[in-house]
Order: sequence, then C-alpha cells, then structure tokens
Amino acid sequence: MSDVLVYERAPASFAAALTKRGHHIIYRVNEANHCPGCGRSQWIVGRSTAECAFCGTAVPLAETCRNETVSLVPRSKAVSTSSDERRFPRMSSKGRKLKLLINGSPTSFALRNISEGGVMGAQDADLAPGEHVHVRFEGGILVPAVVKWAEEGLVGLAFVDPIMLDRSDQKRN
Repeated sequence: MSDVLVYERAPASFAAALTKRGHHIIYRVNEANHCPGCGRSQWIVGRSTAECAFCGTAVPLAETCRNETVSLVPRSKAVSTSSDERRFPRMSSKGRKLKLLINGSPTSFALRNISEGGVMGAQDADLAPGEHVHVRFEGGILVPAVVKWAEEGLVGLAFVDPIMLDRSDQKRN
C-alpha cells in the first residue's frame, strides 16, 4: 500500500492521508474530493455514486454507505407509547405507502404513523439502529432520516431535521 501514485493535481498530503486510513475511497459532500484515477476534483454526483468528470472513475457516496459501527443491541420490549415523551404528536397514516432509499435503492415502506420528527412503518429490509436512509414522499420529496429502532418488521425513523405537516384536517380540542 506504500506505492500510492500521486498525480499532478493531487497534493502529497492527499496520498499520505490515503495510506493512513487504509485507502477507503468514497466521495464526501462538502469536502475536497480528488479522483483516485486522475487526481482531479471535478465530479458528477448522482444518487449513490459520484463520477469523475474527466476520467469517468466512479466512487460511492459516503452518505449511502452502511454504518457498521452501530451497536446492534436489541430494543427493550417495554416500549413506552405515551405522547409525553415525544416532541411532536403522531398522526395515524395507515394505508399510506412510501419508499425508503436504503443505500440508494428504493424499498417499500407501509406507513403506520407520522409526526414532524419522524415516521413508523412496516418494511422488509434488515435495518439496524443508526443507519441513515432517505424517506421518499409523494412528489419525489426526499427527507433524510436515521433508524432509531427496528423490530418484528416495524421500524422507527427520526428525521434529521423536523418537517412541516399539514394538520388542518385534524379535530381541534
């Protein structure tokens, strides 16, 4: 691994950083990303990969990689459902179907309830707490979320940033 080629546009510190971290090539948003093929930094960014605009080398996006350092401790069966522990009240959404983007791939998601802070629903994919996914709403709106828990085919997702919901059709007290 000591023979890392340095191209004319990549600084020497870039090659040194590669050898220190074991040469895991991924594209990171809001950072300087140099192509491992040509050393340039012009990218065409897609849903799950970024492609070098000069040589066509494709690398995965860091945002779509699985987070393997998450503890897989099962959640306690004594789950509190009281609304006083939640920042936002939940609205029932049974029968509503959405898509989850897991590592960039769409997966069916049957919504059970939703709030400004997250969603709960049924899904078939094996998700672990701490994984980052995107919820695709109607109209193609993508909302980043983090898996908080998953058990018995249900999953609880917390939105990275709260969303605005239309609660105009709910009964007032």
